[in-house]
Amino acid sequence: MPLPEQGAGIAAERVALAAALGKVRDQISSGIDSALRRGATAESDIFAAHLALLDDPELLAAAENDIAAGRGAGFGFRRAVRAQCAILAGLGNQLLAERVADLKDIERQVLVALYGEPEQGPELFDASILVAEDLAPSALTRLPRGKVAGIITAAGGASGHVAILARSLGIPALVACGPSALALEQGQTLVLDARAGLAHPRPGAADLAAARAEIEKLEARRRMMQASANAPAITVDGVAIEVAVNIANADDAREGVAHGADAVGLLRTEFLFIDRRDAPNQAEQTAAYQAVLDALDGRNAIIRTLDVGGDKDVPYLQLPPEPNPALGLRGIRTGFAYPDMLDTQLRALLAVKPLSRLRILVPMIADVGELIRLRERIEQLAGEMNLSERPQLGVMVEVPSAALLADQLAKHADFLSIGSNDLTQYTLAMDRCNATLAARIDSLHPGLLRLIAIAVDGAKQHGKWVGVCGAMASDPQAVPVLIGLGVAELSVSPRLVPEVKSLVRGLSRRHCEEEARRLLTLASPQAVRGRVTELWPGA
Repeated sequence: MPLPEQGAGIAAERVALAAALGKVRDQISSGIDSALRRGATAESDIFAAHLALLDDPELLAAAENDIAAGRGAGFGFRRAVRAQCAILAGLGNQLLAERVADLKDIERQVLVALYGEPEQGPELFDASILVAEDLAPSALTRLPRGKVAGIITAAGGASGHVAILARSLGIPALVACGPSALALEQGQTLVLDARAGLAHPRPGAADLAAARAEIEKLEARRRMMQASANAPAITVDGVAIEVAVNIANADDAREGVAHGADAVGLLRTEFLFIDRRDAPNQAEQTAAYQAVLDALDGRNAIIRTLDVGGDKDVPYLQLPPEPNPALGLRGIRTGFAYPDMLDTQLRALLAVKPLSRLRILVPMIADVGELIRLRERIEQLAGEMNLSERPQLGVMVEVPSAALLADQLAKHADFLSIGSNDLTQYTLAMDRCNATLAARIDSLHPGLLRLIAIAVDGAKQHGKWVGVCGAMASDPQAVPVLIGLGVAELSVSPRLVPEVKSLVRGLSRRHCEEEARRLLTLASPQAVRGRVTELWPGA
């Protein structure tokens, strides 16, 4: 996009840039809200990282310097972005170099906001393999999912946000293929095998026949898994593992049932509170929660109390600005800070029927005192409502102290549910919204596995079960490890339920237990994954 180098006046260019930044900030925030409502945690985390890049003070200061020198806002912003890109690309660190794509995505969005030149989307066939130098994460999320059969990029990397997003969307992708990828022609037939890391640019009749046969084989396997999805997931040595579903609303609940989910393992209630001017009242909340239970056809539902703060902003709460939101007011801490809002949600939950199918999950519990305080409040409210039943109450294990104190928490909780996304970031001291650390945040880190083992052992002392509702439960390589550590429930996205159930049915828990304890002695997540590949090559 050609840009005017000279500005129309310092004041005018400053106003224009501020307006463009505000517009893009609102767009990214809307993207985060939308992803949270759909339960797309990978997408929301990536957009949260983009929001941080947009507000980078060094980037804005460099653009401001160019504006002060008489240059145009767009010209200055592009120069500031490209200077940072050059620094990152020249550091010789692949992880940092891959953040260049995120910066260029921010640049593109700001320039479009400034000059009103939205990009034309690519022409797509019914089953297109999209080829590009690189893709902007924001552009990928706007593509019509039904028409994108695969992605090939010349640049990027396995830890880049496009690769992460493609995996979360279930789109086969090859990244960092080099300049030769750009020689592919519009409309040519191409065979892409992302699992093998290969693309055949000139397939013959035999190649196409083999590819179609493999696609049919995979589709037949998918149909087979779906056909048995409603059956329980029982290991070869007779241990039942509950495979539940992570959802955000009643529509997700129905999709989970259609895919064979045994229960709802996590209903995020944030979708009711975000993107609005005030908090939902009790009746609105009860109607939403009841709709979820009604959609489950007798199955149980774990509903998490509001988890905002950190990277999830609710403007009407007017939470104070924090230098490190992930360590500040979030989860149950926010609930205790706004007791009226917490009481409204608890009353709304206690009003659903039947309460025997409801399990309330509390986020960000750090010690047993917080849990006792909440249980006592639930008891008080239930008494005021003249209820004879009580729902089960669970603790979301997201901070290391909760895992280490699981034996204490399990005395007062009915179950524990490991939020592996947050537990991983707090254990490794790596912000999951930090783009430069994306490839190093691995839930199969031995330190995290040891914490999970401690949590499960602590819960067992009081006969309580432990589930996993974070992304780790959806990782095929993590499933045998979690079963081996004693996890009794895995909660995943709806479309993954049949696959996870099928995987569980091929495992022996006794074998998983024997090997999982050995994995705790390894020194790195790479070593763990390598050993898992040897033990369970199909995972």
